[in-house]
Amino acid sequence: MRPIGGAIERALRKLGLERDMARVSAIDAWPDAARAIFGADAAVTHAVGLAEGTIVVTVPDTAWSGEIRLRETDLLAAIRERAEGSDIAHIRTVPANERSVKRPSDS
Repeated sequence: MRPIGGAIERALRKLGLERDMARVSAIDAWPDAARAIFGADAAVTHAVGLAEGTIVVTVPDTAWSGEIRLRETDLLAAIRERAEGSDIAHIRTVPANERSVKRPSDS
């Protein structure tokens, strides 16, 4: 009898969903990856989406945008370490404001 995990993995690969799941796991990996590069201050940044090999991250100000641009290579490596199979190649920052980020309490 084969383990169910292997069957699920094969089905995901066959449907082309394996890559998409790896990309989504990059969002989950962001907090830990950012903390590894920036320390506890990284908590002000949040991964909020994906677009064609790019992870979209909200930042509180332009200083954070600049820091992320400067450390993009390190951040991408940290994401890849934590999100196996991720092919994220870029980070795009957007301002964190009430219009760009819908929080659960905003329902």
